[in-house]
Amino acid sequence: MSQRRNLVLISSLIILIIGGAVVWNYVFNQPTIPESPTIPAFKIMLVGSNGTIKNITENDIATMQKVVMKGGLKTSAGSIRSVSNYTGVLVSDVLNLVGGITEDNSLRVTAADDYSMVYTWEELSGDFITFDPATGDETNNTKPLIPVLAYLDAGNPLSTSDGPIRFVVLGEEGLITEGHFWVKQTVKIEVIPGVRDWDLSLEGARNETMDRATFESGANCPDTTPEHKAVYVDSDQNIWTGIPVWLLVGRIDDLNTHETGAYNRSLADANAYNITLVAGDGYSVTLNSTFVKFNQNILLANEKNGEPLEEPYWPLRLVGSALSKGQMIRNIVKIQLTFKENYVLPNEEDLAIINNATWSLKLIGAVNETLTARAFIEGAICDDSKHGESWTDSSSQKWFGLPLWTLLGRVDDNNMHGPEAFNRTLADEDYTVRVKASDGFYKDFNSTFVKLNNDLIIAYKVDGKALSGSDAPIKLVGPTLTKGQMIKNISEIEIIFTKLIV
Repeated sequence: MSQRRNLVLISSLIILIIGGAVVWNYVFNQPTIPESPTIPAFKIMLVGSNGTIKNITENDIATMQKVVMKGGLKTSAGSIRSVSNYTGVLVSDVLNLVGGITEDNSLRVTAADDYSMVYTWEELSGDFITFDPATGDETNNTKPLIPVLAYLDAGNPLSTSDGPIRFVVLGEEGLITEGHFWVKQTVKIEVIPGVRDWDLSLEGARNETMDRATFESGANCPDTTPEHKAVYVDSDQNIWTGIPVWLLVGRIDDLNTHETGAYNRSLADANAYNITLVAGDGYSVTLNSTFVKFNQNILLANEKNGEPLEEPYWPLRLVGSALSKGQMIRNIVKIQLTFKENYVLPNEEDLAIINNATWSLKLIGAVNETLTARAFIEGAICDDSKHGESWTDSSSQKWFGLPLWTLLGRVDDNNMHGPEAFNRTLADEDYTVRVKASDGFYKDFNSTFVKLNNDLIIAYKVDGKALSGSDAPIKLVGPTLTKGQMIKNISEIEIIFTKLIV
């Protein structure tokens, strides 16, 4: 009997121990459920139409309706960036804190670096040009576009270069919009009197219609080399600001619209064309290309004393200390280049390739970017930067394109363009460069092998014509590569870091 009692006690004790272990494990080893990211700390000055000022913080938007939608941007150079899911609050909800906005108003949004963009009532209501996020081709949206103050990117706080708050344009379809509408590091939002939209016609080796927002983006772009904004102070101490005419000429004097060598110095020196600025009533003034070349004192002004031009100057006025009073015409609507007789447009073969190209190249690294065919080719034919490289193979075929390392420089860190865009220090740390074809086939290369190696070329043309057949649209070629390493039909280039990049 005593033995049976002992067995019962021992069994009970074992059950208690096991049960306690189960409870202990349940209580203390439950899977950790990640907390939802909080709104990062920020401060934005809101200015209402009646002058009401309110400095808002994360606490002011914490109770507002949260919006989670897709979006991204297309840069003025044609590349696709920042495509993601964003979380934020409606701009309209934020503006209600200072009395809202009406159709008689516009909105000025300013970044920490003083870049600013003015949005019309129509744009705030969703009237934006939209593009396909995969190809960059213009396409029409079928669902509304919504201005949002974003604080999360794919569920994480925005990068320090973009946030903590960014003005973005989102929609359910995930279409992308023009990059100048995406204001990084937003610090000030002002409800201002309504502005009128306008267009500037640019006609030359190529034609372009530049809208108000694109012009303002160029004029307000900070830290540019050369300086995009020019200033003229007249005899009455009025301050006129705008863009130097020579920079606008650089968009249409050849096929390179926006890279470092967009302005063709050789053509200007050769006096290959005249520049005619035309007013809305047809009145015009013509300037010589050598006179305009690099002249910061000849500008097309869009603002006077910090405000958009009004009649009779609207939308633009030609001003500058290098001009006579009679040359400072107003109400300008067109810039036209007239090339001299027998002038032959350079790179006509590239014009044909650009006009027929529908491909794009995905770049993956510390940042991601999709280069359109136009952006790729313009980078390759840039006169001053000398990006383009060629290689003649054993069959005497001449291949031409961009060195692989220059493309890596766009995504190896946050510095995407300029002399130091390619990060030599990171390349020395031995990361992997994966070049992939559209069918998934790829080859890997060591970063120390790729570093500054102009013999590794991503070619888009051979013997002056676009690649065709299985090679198209772009192919890796070069004298140091084996036949098996010359990847055809490239769609993606990826940097695989061996170390954590902060």
